[in-house]
Amino acid sequence: MLSLEKVKRELEKYKYPYHNNILCGHTKSKVKWVLPTGIINIISFEQATSYLFGFHEKGIDLFPIQGDWNIADQLLIPWNEINGFKMKNGFLENEMVLETASMKIEMKVNKVVANNGWIKDNLKYLKDKNYYYNK
Repeated sequence: MLSLEKVKRELEKYKYPYHNNILCGHTKSKVKWVLPTGIINIISFEQATSYLFGFHEKGIDLFPIQGDWNIADQLLIPWNEINGFKMKNGFLENEMVLETASMKIEMKVNKVVANNGWIKDNLKYLKDKNYYYNK
């Protein structure tokens, strides 16, 4: 289960400091196939991967999640390698688009998760600190 205590414990394994700089989200869901069956269509989506996102002065860290919110790895994308960054405001989720010379990453960032008020607090903190990088 996702909790702030669990997130902090997982981040300690990577010696990553928590300073209200963590958000959670997932890859954008894509339709794999559609089966029209008359009145109702059956739609299959690709499996989404969950992530924790860490924002700080050096860049953005991506932490892929496996199992019960266990961090599987860490990837730092330095600000100086980021050619484009947008955080589009959504109703329940924001859309984060990050571009480098070699890739474009599109993710959904949760604005609210049940019983995890820290996510909303972190979102406000990061917005106030202008960690939504703008070139």
